[in-house]
This record gives sequence, C-alpha cells and structure tokens, in this order.
Amino acid sequence: MSNDEQPIKSIINEMMSTYRLTGKIDELKIWNNWAEIVGTVIAKNTKKLQLKGSTLKIFVESAPLKNELTFHKSIILEKINSYFKKQVVKEIHIM
Repeated sequence: MSNDEQPIKSIINEMMSTYRLTGKIDELKIWNNWAEIVGTVIAKNTKKLQLKGSTLKIFVESAPLKNELTFHKSIILEKINSYFKKQVVKEIHIM
C-alpha cells in the first residue's frame, strides 16, 4: 500500500464523520435492537427514538410507562452502552 492509499475502514469512517452519519447509524442500531435491550413490553410501547449527539429521546404515549422509564433511566443507559460495548448514550430524556 502506498502512502496515498488508505484502508477502506478509514475512508468509510471519514465519510461518516464528514456527512454526520455516525449518530444516525447509532440511532438505527438502538432502534433495531430496542426489544433486546429493554424487553418486548417497553419496545412495543415505544413510539420513537431520537439520538441527538449523545442524548437519547425516548417517545412513549403511556404516562405510567413514562414514569417507569424515568425511574429506570440509569439502568436503560447502562444496558444500551453495555449492548454496544461503548458509550453511545450519555443522557436519556423520556418524552
């Protein structure tokens, strides 16, 4: 490999950073694995997830579920980051 050549992983990471795709991909990974992370009952009652930077917004319609999720934010945060083996989310807002 010459000095001008870069590994494909490096090029992809650079493009993801340039076009700000990393956060969107992380958001999709969380959504696609949401039932495995929090369980099927919570997943079925989650309307939407939105990752902005390192803040995850969880949208639910049920007030009792909203209260329960608010109470368990730190556990959910730990489960998400544990699932991905890196700190993807630093803060959670229940909407």
